[in-house]
Amino acid sequence: MKRIALIIVGAYVFASLGAVLLSTVNGPGSNAMLGGALLGLALYAPFVAWAFGTRSGAGVAANGLRQRMAWLHTWAGLWVCWLGFAIFLTGTLSVFVHPISDWMRPEQAQEHVDARFTEPLDHALQLKHGLRYLEQHAANSKMWELWPRPGEDEFQVFWLNAKGFYEDAHLSTVTGAAVPEAANAVRDTLGGMHFVEFHHALHAGTAGLWIVGAASAAMLVALISGVITHKRIFQDFFTFRPAKGQRSWLDAHNLAGVLTLPFLFMIVYSGLAISWSTYMPAVAWAQELRTGEPAHLREFGPENKPSGRPGVLTALEPLVRLAEATFHTPAFAVVVNHPGDAALTVQVFSSTSPETQEGNLLSKRGVMKFDGVSGALLETDMPHRAPPNGARATMATLDELHRLHFAGAVIRWIYFVAGIAGSAMMATGAVLFMVKRRQKSLNEFGRATPRVYRAIDVLNVAGIAGLSLACVGFLWSNRLLPLALPERHEWEVSAFFGVWLAALLHAALRPTLQAWREQLCAAAALCVLLPVLNLATTGQQVLGYLAQRDIERAAVELTSIVMGVLLAVAALRIGQRKPANQHVAGKVA
Repeated sequence: MKRIALIIVGAYVFASLGAVLLSTVNGPGSNAMLGGALLGLALYAPFVAWAFGTRSGAGVAANGLRQRMAWLHTWAGLWVCWLGFAIFLTGTLSVFVHPISDWMRPEQAQEHVDARFTEPLDHALQLKHGLRYLEQHAANSKMWELWPRPGEDEFQVFWLNAKGFYEDAHLSTVTGAAVPEAANAVRDTLGGMHFVEFHHALHAGTAGLWIVGAASAAMLVALISGVITHKRIFQDFFTFRPAKGQRSWLDAHNLAGVLTLPFLFMIVYSGLAISWSTYMPAVAWAQELRTGEPAHLREFGPENKPSGRPGVLTALEPLVRLAEATFHTPAFAVVVNHPGDAALTVQVFSSTSPETQEGNLLSKRGVMKFDGVSGALLETDMPHRAPPNGARATMATLDELHRLHFAGAVIRWIYFVAGIAGSAMMATGAVLFMVKRRQKSLNEFGRATPRVYRAIDVLNVAGIAGLSLACVGFLWSNRLLPLALPERHEWEVSAFFGVWLAALLHAALRPTLQAWREQLCAAAALCVLLPVLNLATTGQQVLGYLAQRDIERAAVELTSIVMGVLLAVAALRIGQRKPANQHVAGKVA
């Protein structure tokens, strides 16, 4: 165990040092930090696999390379497969975060399609009110940001406080005064963002982000070792033998893994890259030591330095109108860097939409940069173009491939199917471990082996069937909880975790096969009956959605029915084939 811990920690230190070295060679700045972090994250999993592949010792790990990789694949995969399944399944549901959110807000009218942009809009009143408020409340800030929204009753302004973090205010378009958050007639819910937040950080903040990162790194190790282990990887793509017990579980695991292999590598690594500043803090520390400036200011603060001489801000309205005419979209944000200084600059960012995307991968906003005193145009960066810096362009691509800002319905469905297949790979891997041990126990844990096997069985049921039950239970809670319940969205999240905890307790109290059947049947019933619940509580239903051309809400319920049928089929097939070794199955059940 000491050797294993040394390899895991040593690989992280090695990757961090490589990241720091590259960022230092590239010089100061966020681009240098980003390039180093991307390298460090890419080095970790291969280094762990190499270290395990070359280690010597007794037992399985002392055999040939494929045997060592098989051992690493089994144990690296097993201890994170339940968490990995949870991350993947909720991430797969996050592909349709907006349709799920719309379904969970039945009081909210279907969003209208914005009229096509034809000419620059009138921002004068909101810009005037916004600047006046910022001058009064954030005169010493290094950066102001205004989000003008012509035609709306209110808009937002932001500023960096003395500690370098954002503050904001909602302002009235008519009076310019700060307005309190209005009571919302739409029910209080996180909607599909619950799945996004769980997928990203388990609803546990920075600690959850680190747990997800550790699980993701272990997934990469399992993927690399799995590729090395399977010498028939291309043949596995075309092989599935049903009703063959252990052989069928292995075929299903291999087929799902090979089918989605490029997708799995991309989605796991890009997920790590998105949170690089958390996982590779050494890069930021090295930059701070070198420059004496907090790294988050270098990343998110003003891009230029103040001169120390006073300067008067030019009129913003002509700059915004020029940017809108250039980008042919409404302005999304107006940023003033170092207000009151002679070196101040103004940046006007474009909006993005499916209409402006037009098949482009990157959803990056366009930006025009102006001299803040004279109003002279300094620089134009058109929308959807890759950044000139290689690291920044790589990060932008990875971010798009992971978050799907660019994707239409077809690509989202491809991701959904691939995500379900990836989740199935992890689930079948976890089940396969116990299928093999039921037929022949390896006695890995000595006297404790039966208890450990039983614990793995319980976690398999709760982590796979129980999570599915919790996900649909979350949707049910949205319709069943009282609308006036304070902090209602927190109660929905609590319902999700409460159902999942109940599934764990149920799996611990029931024999394994019965627990599988009962939880899968419960999840299937909740999925199939979800449209009935919606009709009973809101009066809305699938045919009505289709008649209103509300395809997204209808798709949520139709997909729920399909998933319910699949879960019901799985429940019926559980236990149909008797285990090859009845007395081993009895011990671990």
